[in-house]
Amino acid sequence: GAEIALAEFAKAGVRRIVALTLYPHYSRATTGSSLEELRQAVAVSGQFELAEIREWPEQTEYVECLAESIREGMAGFGEEPVQLVYSAHSLPVSFIREGDPYLEQIRRTIAAVEKIIGLKGRLCFQSRSGPVEWLSPSTPEMLERLAVKGCRNILIMPISFVSDHVETLYEIDIQYWELATSLGMRLERTASLNTRPAFIRGLGALVYAACRQKGWR
Repeated sequence: GAEIALAEFAKAGVRRIVALTLYPHYSRATTGSSLEELRQAVAVSGQFELAEIREWPEQTEYVECLAESIREGMAGFGEEPVQLVYSAHSLPVSFIREGDPYLEQIRRTIAAVEKIIGLKGRLCFQSRSGPVEWLSPSTPEMLERLAVKGCRNILIMPISFVSDHVETLYEIDIQYWELATSLGMRLERTASLNTRPAFIRGLGALVYAACRQKGWR
């Protein structure tokens, strides 16, 4: 937990912390809860200054890397028509009704990307869990709708994920690939940003900006 990390920082003589979320889009369910835990631990310790980077849906290098990843994915289909699909982690609808900015920030990222690539995609949501109303359509529902419309090639971008993990490597690459195949469609996924150099430079720019805002040199 945060207390363990802070203890290690204290041993190393660290007194200033920049908390950089790797969720580009803020939600109280993800970044919000993590930052709250960190704030409480920092307050209890009384030893640290804290700078927070809560969200970065339109960060320049991030958006440009997404656009580049889409172009690379599209190239793999040659001249065949392709439907671009953005798959974001789902969220209970109640969160949005209560003012959570997650969905609005997802849409801002998509708008920034599409301004670069000149293509329009469709937004859907994956990774639901629990008996509540979730953002829709789900990614499986979207694939089924597109199959009915006669789409045969799908390029899916995991828009809210910046690195590979179970939601990309299993949920998309295996489960959704199998569903698309059963529906007579070819599904490919854009490459995750992971350690793409331009993306890492963008994260660095966020950290430097946060330090400057705090007056840290």
